Amino acid sequence: MDDGHRRARIREIQELLHDAVVGEAPPDDGVAEPGMVLTVRFDDGETETFLLGARVGADLNGLAVYSPESPLGAAQPGARQGEQRAYSLPKKKRRDCPDLCVWGGDPTG
Repeated sequence: MDDGHRRARIREIQELLHDAVVGEAPPDDGVAEPGMVLTVRFDDGETETFLLGARVGADLNGLAVYSPESPLGAAQPGARQGEQRAYSLPKKKRRDCPDLCVWGGDPTG
């Protein structure tokens, strides 16, 4: 990584830290975003409930956590309840999520 890229990355991280909201759940506006608990129903009928975010020492009572950078997590931000999304798995497999349930609130509660 050259000096210019390194400086740009440092600025990006500084902006993220400056704008970070810690300890507050995102608004419950029906739009998926990091910090929210989501339930997706896959095309085979299977469902999965998870926190879209990062595990940072909180006791989540067994709740799965997916990073917004993971294949499933990256497909969710901006999705609205009932919206269909798809994502690619390793080895170029595609999985459809025909239904999404979005809700906010404290994932540790």
